[in-house]
This record gives sequence, C-alpha cells and structure tokens, in this order.
Amino acid sequence: MQNLLLLIGAFILLALIILSVNNMLVHANISIISNETQITGIGLAQTLLEEISSCAFDEKTTSGQFVRFAFQLTTASNFGQESGDTFYDDIDDYHNYTTTINSQRIEGYELSVKISYANPFYPKYNFPIRTFLKRIQVTVKNQKYMQQPDSLVISSVIGYYK
Repeated sequence: MQNLLLLIGAFILLALIILSVNNMLVHANISIISNETQITGIGLAQTLLEEISSCAFDEKTTSGQFVRFAFQLTTASNFGQESGDTFYDDIDDYHNYTTTINSQRIEGYELSVKISYANPFYPKYNFPIRTFLKRIQVTVKNQKYMQQPDSLVISSVIGYYK
C-alpha cells in the first residue's frame, strides 16, 4: 500500500513538472514570436521610409525645378497621390498610403503613412504652414501578434535643400 501511495505521489509530481515545463515553453514561444514580429515590423517600416525618402521633395520639384519659397510648395490639404498618377513620384504622394505585407513567417503586417510639414524649430511636431521640412510617419500594426493598441511608429524628417 505504501508503494502504491509513493507511486501515485511520484506521478503527481511528474505531472506538475511536465505542466510547469510546458507552460514555460509556451511563454518562451510567445516571447520569440513577439520579438520576431517587432523586428520584422521595424525592417518593413524602415524599407518603406527609405523608399519614400528617395522620392522628390514635392510635386513642384519632380522635374528638377528649383523652389525658392515655401509658399510655392504643395499645401498640406492637397497631400496624397495626384489624380491620374499611377506611381509615387514625390514624398507627399504617400500621405494616407496603406498596405498589407506578409513576411515569410508572419503574415498581416499593416503599414500606414502620414506626411505633414514639420516645425523648423521642433521637427518632431507637425506644422500647419508649408516649410522646407516634411515629416514622414510610418505606423506598423499586426492584429495577430501585436497586442492592441501596440504598434510601431517610425518617423523621419526630410529637408529640401537646393
């Protein structure tokens, strides 16, 4: 009888150890997937940010024209892709741009872009008046692996110099 009680106790102890190890492995996998989602999201945002940065500063400068005064630039209310354009040729064409990207291992990255003029004295803030600085903000979300309201936001300020 004592041997049977020892055997039952050993099975209970073994079951508790197995459950504990399983729980630890599940949390480790969740952490790995979360980190991979964040790192891949940063890479996707950086790639899009570089693509946007490689475009002309403004529609008025796409053909190599020189803009001397900020009031000659596109107004913020006209940001976005021009009607009839099939490609993005200047920075503000990407305003309100959204896309969904699937990586090899994780699917459902939602990237969105906001373009605004930047304050010349505090570039991290939007500015309602046209300036020679544009702020690009790329937001990355993943409904499945990034907990709401978590998202990645990468910003950059591009200046027009001639």
